[in-house]
Amino acid sequence: MEQTAELVGFESFIRVPEIFFTLIGVARYGEPQGTVRAHLKRVLFWSSYANTFFCLIIEHIYFVKAAGNFTNFLQLTALAPCMGFTALSFVKIMTIKLHEAKLVDILRRLEEMFPKTAALQTRYGVFQYNRESQVVMKSFSVLYMILIWIFNLLPLVSMVVGYYTDGSWQKQLPYFMWYWYDWHQPGYFELTFLHQNWGGFDSAVFNLSTDLMFCAIILLLCLQFDIVAYRLKHALPDDHEELNGCVRIHQSVIELSNELESIFSPSLLVNFLGSSVIICLVGFQATAGISAADLFKFVLFLVSSLVQVFLLCYYGNKLIVASDQIPYSAFEGHWIGASQSYQRSLLFVMMRSTKLQKLTALKFSIVSLASYSKILSSSFSYFTLLKAMYEPNENIKDM
Repeated sequence: MEQTAELVGFESFIRVPEIFFTLIGVARYGEPQGTVRAHLKRVLFWSSYANTFFCLIIEHIYFVKAAGNFTNFLQLTALAPCMGFTALSFVKIMTIKLHEAKLVDILRRLEEMFPKTAALQTRYGVFQYNRESQVVMKSFSVLYMILIWIFNLLPLVSMVVGYYTDGSWQKQLPYFMWYWYDWHQPGYFELTFLHQNWGGFDSAVFNLSTDLMFCAIILLLCLQFDIVAYRLKHALPDDHEELNGCVRIHQSVIELSNELESIFSPSLLVNFLGSSVIICLVGFQATAGISAADLFKFVLFLVSSLVQVFLLCYYGNKLIVASDQIPYSAFEGHWIGASQSYQRSLLFVMMRSTKLQKLTALKFSIVSLASYSKILSSSFSYFTLLKAMYEPNENIKDM
């Protein structure tokens, strides 16, 4: 009984991603647009966006210059995942901004269908859904924040340790970027360090907030599929009104799912392709004999990348499973002894629901656990090739 004492609000499912949206200046769901606060948030977003874009440009310039010299292969493979991470964050946050009105409409329609009484929330398992949402989102957020602040602050820790160990103050930056000035100079170093920390934090939040909102919407869609399944399974014979209500909800959820795919499908393709390369390069760095500090941060980067892709694939698979239960639930309902018209209508529902609802990466790949295994397989293939190319060169140097 204690479980039903407090109602679960719709905003509980999207609270975590919206907290991160606030940090980068993206308007929260239902927030007024004409206020001073809204204008300040827009300034924050576009300044964060411009800074991230600037970081991406100077990362590419550094990479091109370093690749032209062919001096440090390990440095190049360390820079490439960071570039990919920044580029991916850039694509994701633009997905949110370009389709902001559509996402608001999806959330509004899901809120209208959301169970709002304690009895309905208990019946449809809303509390369990909310518990899963909170555990997954908070855990993933903590992992990502640990990752980015270790990358951002590890050079500072290294400088402090070096100063107290041998009295030297070796200035280091978190990321490899090209600058047209000598950033070692007093004042320039502090500003450059803060600039890179801001860019790294924004990239992490761009990625994190978009992924969490994507997963939150899928979870709300799965809840609605569960509601349809429950109502079909427990509908009384010849209750055409209940059957029509189930059909309306089912159609709405399918429309919302298709709308979600049209919004995120391009970024999912970029995510899957980019993640295969990022996982490969990060794995290569972790096995290339780097320092203990670098090993720690790249292992954390690898774990975060694996978890991030798994999360998308897991929730994509969850949507497939949730939609797959509809025809079975209809068949388990009380249709025996019902009128032919009711049975015929129920049969149409079953036939329509045999087409599974799934998200795709621009139709190239279905977002599911099977896709996750393919991404890991591709990453391992790239990793094996990269190791085979690198080790002979190392052996030649040793000779």
